[in-house]
Amino acid sequence: SGDIAASWDTLRRQIAAGLQLCASGMPYWTLDIGGFFVKNGDSWFWNGSYDSTLQDDRYRELYVRWFQYGAFLPVFRSHGTDCRREPWQFGEQGDPYYEALREAIAGRYRLMPYLYSLMAQVWMNDSTMMRMLAFDFPEDERAVDTTDEYMLGPSLLICPVIQQMEKGAQESDRTIYLPSGTDWYDYVTHERYKGGQILHMRAKLEHIPVYVKAGAIIPVTEPAGSTLQQSGQPITIEVYAGADGNFTLYEDAGDGYEYENGAYALTHITYRDTTREVSWKTDGAVVYQKGIIKTVLIE
Repeated sequence: SGDIAASWDTLRRQIAAGLQLCASGMPYWTLDIGGFFVKNGDSWFWNGSYDSTLQDDRYRELYVRWFQYGAFLPVFRSHGTDCRREPWQFGEQGDPYYEALREAIAGRYRLMPYLYSLMAQVWMNDSTMMRMLAFDFPEDERAVDTTDEYMLGPSLLICPVIQQMEKGAQESDRTIYLPSGTDWYDYVTHERYKGGQILHMRAKLEHIPVYVKAGAIIPVTEPAGSTLQQSGQPITIEVYAGADGNFTLYEDAGDGYEYENGAYALTHITYRDTTREVSWKTDGAVVYQKGIIKTVLIE
């Protein structure tokens, strides 16, 4: 999105900007996590709010929230000037900032089968990963007017934290709207909520609020140090009860261009809520099949 400056206002504006760009046909939009410019410099554009950079807990908190949001973008990218960005620059093991960053990274790797399948849909069907709520809930007027939440694929409602914690507090205030017409599950606690309501949440530093649509089918795998290390790992299918659902899992060799010649596998997964049954069928040239080892029903 350009060389943006570090501030909470910039973070808020980036969410709406990204949704508009994705809606215009740019599926792989991303940003400089934490802002490119952190300090306030001589030039008019060098206008970050944190001259002490990593020595300022206010910036460390902003960076963590930005990083957590970035983990749910099409491209996960930390980049900028003025200070280092590696997770260990924000603390040691056990430090809340470091642990929050590590958790966000692990969460991204855990979702890799889901994310990779969404990317395949971009290539195969001109889809988009990051979706404004108007795409999926056009009849819900409140959802249409919401600019600080979005869907990542068909199943995940992402609600970035866009407000700094009050001094001495351990949580941030976050008002969330759950679109109507479906139930939603808290991604971490699995608590179930009716759609069409406003939640007033207190978001701890560990993670941002994320909700899963009822009927969602989400393939996941164990986190690892790289996608190469994840090669060959089995996949678990997480199914969220409350509605029928379907999802197409995409797999290929993980490198090269043979997928353009059909060297990939599509596994069509279906869930029937009345019977609580999950079934799947794989077609295509199976050149890289991790294998589904189990399904987990969340209700």
